[in-house]
Amino acid sequence: MNKINEKQLRPKLEKSGQNHMIEALERLQGCERKNLAAQLLRIDRELLSELQAVLRNPPRQKPLEKIEPAPVKRLPKTEEKPNEAMAVAEKGKVALENDRVAALTVAGGQGTRLGFDGPKGAFPIIPKKNKSLFHLLAEKISSARNRYRCRMPWLIMTSPNNDCATKKFFEKNDFFGMDPNSVHFFTQNLNPILGPGGKLVLEEADRLLMGPDGHGGVFAALQSSGLIEKLESETLDLISYFQVDNPLVTVADERYIGYHLMENADFSCKVIPKRDPFEGLGVAVLKKGRPAIIEYVDLPEKMACEKNENNKLKYRFGSIAIHIINSRFAGEMAEATDAMPWHVAEKNYKILGPGGEKEETRCYKFEKFVFDCLEHARGCAFVEVDRESEFAPVKNASGKDSPEECREKLRAQG
Repeated sequence: MNKINEKQLRPKLEKSGQNHMIEALERLQGCERKNLAAQLLRIDRELLSELQAVLRNPPRQKPLEKIEPAPVKRLPKTEEKPNEAMAVAEKGKVALENDRVAALTVAGGQGTRLGFDGPKGAFPIIPKKNKSLFHLLAEKISSARNRYRCRMPWLIMTSPNNDCATKKFFEKNDFFGMDPNSVHFFTQNLNPILGPGGKLVLEEADRLLMGPDGHGGVFAALQSSGLIEKLESETLDLISYFQVDNPLVTVADERYIGYHLMENADFSCKVIPKRDPFEGLGVAVLKKGRPAIIEYVDLPEKMACEKNENNKLKYRFGSIAIHIINSRFAGEMAEATDAMPWHVAEKNYKILGPGGEKEETRCYKFEKFVFDCLEHARGCAFVEVDRESEFAPVKNASGKDSPEECREKLRAQG
């Protein structure tokens, strides 16, 4: 670390109560010392203070008063309500043909839980045909482009941990036949994961422990990458948002887009009936009359198990992370940095102790959730779809939400 950097860094660390990092630097030499110094210089002191304040005064879970199930629209099937179905679909079809829609995939995760070494999107979901999750999504987007004769640029949010590997995977596979200029990678931010007392901690001697800022970081990442400006300049005012681990997603759903437009919504959500009270899906509700999604861990057990007069779960509709977002609204959320709260996850990490040994320590990871923007949305459409045809997340190596379960649904769909 050169003297100029040290002059900049020492007061920054001292003011934020991170003197132990000065000691950590002084134990290093050469490239390792430069690496750690560069990371410490990049830490946003205001953000660090904000995260420390969240730890000192954790947001208390507000009593869930004036909560009621959200009104959910079942998309009309053509054979059931032909006039309504055609009107909704036509509105979405026109939006697609008028080139108003961009696709956005959240793909910042690794395939660790699947026993796969690499970006989750590179996971071979159809091994015999050597088709990855990315490959299947690329086919769906290419099909939509051909069908509606539209550009539908593909925006892919990576994390700093998998960005390079993701880009190399696309290059290795010739972008799955797509024009490389139509695929836009952008990275979400990393936040420091803090140890006891709000201290910065080390994953390795020259590396801070950091973590992605959650799918709610998509708005800031879109803005910093210049993609919001690009969408607005190219009159792409609708974003079809989905996660990389659900290959059953319909990326260009005429009826869903049409209903979003008919409701004058800023942000819309596809939902399905939960298979049990404790399935890990955020629940669609109205809070004081406004649309919201309550994370499943925040819904009290009594409410989660409550039944209605038809003996069905009262709060039964869960979000499957497929959204339509107005580009203008995404820009507003990017500007309103305080609009969405931090969620704190406590987890044990192996971090480097002062003696150089790894110690398992309780640490705090900070994330934002994309659906928290609903508080500021001028409208929201909750739309019910079929689980079997729309939702097959690839999260676990076996059992529920596993590759095998997903493959069975893909075969049935095929």
